[in-house]
Amino acid sequence: MNVINLAEKFDKLKSGFYKHSYIQMIDNTELVIDRCERITAYDENVIKLEMLNNTLTITGSGLLMQNFSIDGVIIKGKIHSAEFGEKKERKS
Repeated sequence: MNVINLAEKFDKLKSGFYKHSYIQMIDNTELVIDRCERITAYDENVIKLEMLNNTLTITGSGLLMQNFSIDGVIIKGKIHSAEFGEKKERKS
């Protein structure tokens, strides 16, 4: 078994185990997001994330991303809005 096959099997196992993303908002200064799959855009005013079941666009000022790991991300700054959208299927 090669590494690519092993990674694909792990992704299938992971997607079957986790069904939802979890978001904790602390005032308008911090978001803690678990089960974030990808970062699709990032600058100090807009951060776009791909979650398990949808997308999340965070707008604000002075946005900083911290602690991006396999399970999630922490976003700090002045958060103006968080908007959910439909997830587009990626081509393999």
